[in-house]
Amino acid sequence: MQELATLITGANGEIGHGLMTALQKKKSPKIVAMDINKLDGSISRYCNKEITGDILDLDLMNKLNDEYEFDTIYHLAALLSTRAELSPQSAHDVNVGGTMNLLNLAYKQGLSQGTQIKFFFPSSIAIYGLKNIQEKVSAGA
Repeated sequence: MQELATLITGANGEIGHGLMTALQKKKSPKIVAMDINKLDGSISRYCNKEITGDILDLDLMNKLNDEYEFDTIYHLAALLSTRAELSPQSAHDVNVGGTMNLLNLAYKQGLSQGTQIKFFFPSSIAIYGLKNIQEKVSAGA
């Protein structure tokens, strides 16, 4: 039987940290946190399942589809500005291809559940070009 859960990709990032903390306080359904790197110890306690993996890994996407019933997917995984400039093909693969993989996962989940899956793909704070947390807070980011 599949487990009801919320999927968060890019969970190790700044937005992922804040989101996991907020969802844990709201007693959300099971949180499956995924990142290409092992989760930081300060947030790993907020998730029910930690997955170290790549959104480009189709086998992993299929495994997630088989094991979980996601009601919500928060897609936070991306290659940001500097890394993207240094490796534009990798940035395209992750930022476009990875997003398509997750949209396909949401589509498959919706078909099997007979409902629409909430899919959140928030913008990165990188677009603001803000240098520190105080500027981010005052900008409302």
